[in-house]
Amino acid sequence: MADKKSIVTLDIGSQRVTLAKFSINKGNLILQDYAFQDIAGDPALDAARSSQVSQAIASLTSQLRLQGQDVYYTISGHSVFTRFVSLPDIGVDDLDQMVLLEAQQNVPFPIDEVTWAYQRVSAGGEGEEVEVLLVAIKNDAIEELNDAVEGGKLIGRGVDVAPVALSNAFKYNYPDVVASSASSLLIDVGARTSDLIYIQGDRIFTRSIQVGGAAVTSAIAKEFDLSFAEAEDMKLQSGMVSLGGSFEDPEDPTTAAMSKVIRNTMTRLHSEIMRTTGTFRQSGGNAPS
Repeated sequence: MADKKSIVTLDIGSQRVTLAKFSINKGNLILQDYAFQDIAGDPALDAARSSQVSQAIASLTSQLRLQGQDVYYTISGHSVFTRFVSLPDIGVDDLDQMVLLEAQQNVPFPIDEVTWAYQRVSAGGEGEEVEVLLVAIKNDAIEELNDAVEGGKLIGRGVDVAPVALSNAFKYNYPDVVASSASSLLIDVGARTSDLIYIQGDRIFTRSIQVGGAAVTSAIAKEFDLSFAEAEDMKLQSGMVSLGGSFEDPEDPTTAAMSKVIRNTMTRLHSEIMRTTGTFRQSGGNAPS
């Protein structure tokens, strides 16, 4: 029998699926149980990804005995089209219509072929514009995910995009920081992408960078002429980021060479963080503190 007092959440990442069960006590969320299962991260195996996600969800649901539960799930940022749009601060009904017009103009697919939604990311005010985050995903992609969720004997009740869910969680957990004028940066390094989430007061700004754990693994595979799976094992067993400069390299020559490959890949992330921070500041944000 479904437990209606619990909140069940599911995170469908590029290389890991995580299922968790929460309860609420005096307004606080309490983590009761969770489990995760890795799936193949090799981009060359994307054709088999759907079945792997389905199997992982079914396995986790059975493991945590959550069959028949309502679930709220997140999908990775690279799976969706996102666009920040500034609009006049008008009534809610008019805003809905204006966002629809923006969606029709900005989404690179016919509007009837996508599922879309938006979230206000700045409060606006008298004489000020309101900024909204527009998110869209192809209908067949979201239907495939829903099929995987329902195939795992869960009932999908809501879908969010991981960077937005993370920003909302940050705002919930750190209200004092959000209430200040300070700017915060969350960096979520995933398998396919790294999400940069800037939060300043009631405003958020996000960007997904095409650099993550899979890029590191692919670079190791190319350098040492290995399969993706072999390179992934090698990375997990002895991978590290070379500190460079006057710092001493690891004694093992293979580990030392791999650490330089990892450093070269991750340097791209550093460059993108600096560039995105510049963009955020040009739009009126403060440098993250």
